[in-house]
Amino acid sequence: MCSTENYYYSMTKELLRKEFLLRRSVLKTEELHVRNRVIAERALLHISSFSPTSIHTFLPQVDKHEINTMLIIGEIWRSLPNIQIIAPRVIPGTPTMEHFVITPETILVENKWGIPEPEPITSQISDIQEIDMILVPLLAFDINGFRVGYGGGFYDRFFPQCKSSAIKTGLSFFDPVQEIENLDKFDVALDYCITPYQTFHWRHSIASQLSGDQP
Repeated sequence: MCSTENYYYSMTKELLRKEFLLRRSVLKTEELHVRNRVIAERALLHISSFSPTSIHTFLPQVDKHEINTMLIIGEIWRSLPNIQIIAPRVIPGTPTMEHFVITPETILVENKWGIPEPEPITSQISDIQEIDMILVPLLAFDINGFRVGYGGGFYDRFFPQCKSSAIKTGLSFFDPVQEIENLDKFDVALDYCITPYQTFHWRHSIASQLSGDQP
């Protein structure tokens, strides 16, 4: 799958948030299906290359055209059953997330933003120090690995709680922008970002690419 979407510009987080929410909202159903499928395939290859024992992932707002991580989760349950999957829940009234092991039997409940979350009474709380890889939600990212999320700061607070070796892998429908203009000391760079077109890698060198335009 080849990219025709190169965004060689710089913007503030606020403008990027608006820009990419709009770009995502106008993706047609078939295009969403194709991009989700390719991202899932790339993500599963990426996961297999590291052999993690525990993966943390966001759960998608599919009706808002968020990347459908359930495709990845479902395939892990089928073909990589030894990998434990962990998903977050925002503690109501706080800026904090708690984290639960999820299985095919886990009850998911939508929060006030419409995000599915593990039901806390019946779900098993996880030890986040055991997380080997984090699949990170984002709206945009730049060529240096920094991301624009939804503005709540949940993941920037979450990352320092995890072990330093946990691999932070973003998932994006779109290629990177040149630069996010208004980064601050709380912004944490990704190690990788998977798009439908290629996988970007910053773990050892800035903006190297693990793979080119492959289907």
